[in-house]
Amino acid sequence: MFTYVQIAASKMREAPSEESKVVSEALFAELVECGAQVGEFVHIATPDHYAGWVKRESLVTRSSPYVGQEEITRLSAHVYAEADTEYGPKLTLSFGSRVVVMDASDARWVQILLPDGQRAFLQKGDIAPLPVEDLAAFSQRFLGLPYTWGGRSSFGYDCSGFVQMVYARRGILLPRDAHLQMKDPRCVKIALEEIAPGDLLFFGKSEQVIGHVGICLNANNFIHATSKENLPYLRMSPLSQWVWNAFSEYPYRAARRIITR
Repeated sequence: MFTYVQIAASKMREAPSEESKVVSEALFAELVECGAQVGEFVHIATPDHYAGWVKRESLVTRSSPYVGQEEITRLSAHVYAEADTEYGPKLTLSFGSRVVVMDASDARWVQILLPDGQRAFLQKGDIAPLPVEDLAAFSQRFLGLPYTWGGRSSFGYDCSGFVQMVYARRGILLPRDAHLQMKDPRCVKIALEEIAPGDLLFFGKSEQVIGHVGICLNANNFIHATSKENLPYLRMSPLSQWVWNAFSEYPYRAARRIITR
């Protein structure tokens, strides 16, 4: 049997309670491993090996795999019960959500299969291929999205969730948290003076206590999801301000370059 997330994004919590802190998100159509169940909550692990508690109603179990051939290429996309927008969407999916297409013969609509076996409809413009872009240019598509603690979807990212998503577009699955990303064996240490677009920039109290990560855009700016400086959204910040006043509690700064072989 196979268990998938059947909603756009399911909050993963530290404990089986709505009052518990959020640790991450499980995303639509992700295959998850299930463990203990306490009341309405199930303990799961996502493909990036992150664990937490989600509502059981956000999951569906199938006897066969659900493997989406197409992905949402807009920041969000409505899914309809009928091929008609006038009845309103039944579900809204985030960027990168993968769906199984059943019929694409219509000029405007594609019929899709949801993980729970229901048929639904997407507009073709929501799965239109993206132009080929370098990593730095691609990351700027998400400027202005809200900072969301534990966020991994285009409804809102946290710093490491955003970095993880961007690199996944290049076929590189990084760990979930910033400190784990810095320790990834593919991350090669470079001097801050050597940074190039796409390199990762880490901030922390020390090399052992990393609290933030961003992506270098050019010699002057990096992009990151943060709530600091009373600007709680995904944005660019100047590299020239390495002390970066709002992060003065993070005196350690380092750069890493992803090397794949």
